Amino acid sequence: MDELIKTFHIDWKLLIAQLVNFGIVLYVLYRFALKPLMKTMDKRSAEIARSLDNAKKIEANLIMSNQEREKTVLAAKKEASGIIEKARTAGLQQAGEMVDKAKEEVKGVIEEAKIQIHSEKETMLKEVKKEVGELVAGAVAKVLGEAVDEKIDNELI
Repeated sequence: MDELIKTFHIDWKLLIAQLVNFGIVLYVLYRFALKPLMKTMDKRSAEIARSLDNAKKIEANLIMSNQEREKTVLAAKKEASGIIEKARTAGLQQAGEMVDKAKEEVKGVIEEAKIQIHSEKETMLKEVKKEVGELVAGAVAKVLGEAVDEKIDNELI
């Protein structure tokens, strides 16, 4: 080993001094550079982990919100369908009622027209009978040449 030390010119004192210097530099780097860097990296890792957890929670909330929205939309569609069906039923019922009412009104108008026609017919018949009676009386008066009074009229009848 002596030969090796002489061949490579190794000085023990210098080697020990270099080892002490290396230890001091290593301690200073660890204390002032590596330790704060490790704290910062640990903080960042914790922050990233929290962010990932929050992202998972947000994603779960988003999925739940989408499901609730879909349920709400389906419920709204069902409700809208029910309202439309009720409106359609009410419309059909109201249309039927209006048709029935119109039929009743038409029947009433027809009945009134029949009554009016019947009364006009009776009035016209009375007028015709009166005019025929006057014409017959006039014709009889011309044929007989004298005025016909009620007594003669009853005898002729």
